[in-house]
Amino acid sequence: MSSVLISATQQMLRETGESCSFFATERLIPSLEVQGLINTTPSHVTAGEYLRWRQRCIKRAQRVLAGDTPMPADWVVTWLAQLSQPYRDKCAQKLAALQGLMQMPLPQRNHARVNAVRAEIDTITQRFGAVLASAAPAHDGVYDQSDCRRELRLLQNRLLDLYQQIGCEMANIEAATGIIPDSITISSRSPLCQPGGASVAV
Repeated sequence: MSSVLISATQQMLRETGESCSFFATERLIPSLEVQGLINTTPSHVTAGEYLRWRQRCIKRAQRVLAGDTPMPADWVVTWLAQLSQPYRDKCAQKLAALQGLMQMPLPQRNHARVNAVRAEIDTITQRFGAVLASAAPAHDGVYDQSDCRRELRLLQNRLLDLYQQIGCEMANIEAATGIIPDSITISSRSPLCQPGGASVAV
């Protein structure tokens, strides 16, 4: 998991031009400190002592990023939270996959209203657009061995992004209203889905 997270961080730094020092100083170290995952700033110290303490923390983070020292397990979630989008989401998907899971964020509740959840249809639209933009292998109406494998993989990834977002939106609706799709309501009453009933592969 740490290698996936480090790879995503390195990609972000490379593509955005952000320095490793800035990431460690301005993003990671303050968050680790807030979470109590590194020693907090010493009290009653001189400016020089504070700067030396800070530099030790930065060096530790840089050694982890360089792969010179293992990443503490407690750092993983806090480190992930410091990645910019879309690097954070893509990395979270890979971390979930490593555990045999599919990432599906919890509904984002609207604190201005009771039992309200923010609608994210706009994100579904964006991800559907990404599917269409990556749909070159489907333009001839079939998938076969003549299709570019890189383009097929890209299309698969975009389809998975859309699939996950649709699942999130369904969860948003249920969380806010209790309404679920008709097919799920019907299946819950089916003898095939009751204990002792026949199993159905989906």
